[in-house]
Amino acid sequence: MINSEHITIILTSTLVASIVSILVTHITILRQKRVDFRNEYYKIILAKRLKAYQFVETQIAVLKSVVVESDGKPYHVIFSYGEDKFIEFQQNLLLAISYGLWIDDGTMKELEKLNELFFSLNNQIRSKAQNEILNVGKIYYQKISDTRLKLENSVIKGLYELHDVRKILRTQKTNTVRIFYP
Repeated sequence: MINSEHITIILTSTLVASIVSILVTHITILRQKRVDFRNEYYKIILAKRLKAYQFVETQIAVLKSVVVESDGKPYHVIFSYGEDKFIEFQQNLLLAISYGLWIDDGTMKELEKLNELFFSLNNQIRSKAQNEILNVGKIYYQKISDTRLKLENSVIKGLYELHDVRKILRTQKTNTVRIFYP
């Protein structure tokens, strides 16, 4: 026969098992929600990174277009359209740089080098005739090509690590003072 002492033990065991089960379920749900939140957060960051790299990719594509004149000297197409289009290219470059928070450090450094180069070139072509602008393009063809290649290689490396959101959040970026010397 079951006496009251056995019933008390059974009820107590059932109550303790229920409480433990509720606690384990609650802890599991909280952990799952934390993982879900982190995954959604990473998706948002990944989308921002992809958008940033698309702007950089556009700038690289523009810099791949080259023209060779009858004198055999190459220059980039962006010099063909005059000062206004050259400035427009630099504005698009600044747009790519504005997404720098989402781009890896190496790519950002290369973008800044390209921007510094184009800032200097912008000063050299200001108020110049078209043939003078083309001559500047011919003089700086190799430097622009080398900078573009470094940028492109850095982007490729960055795209391989695109999924590593933790790495981009742990980045060692520090703000520094930049001075341009025309």
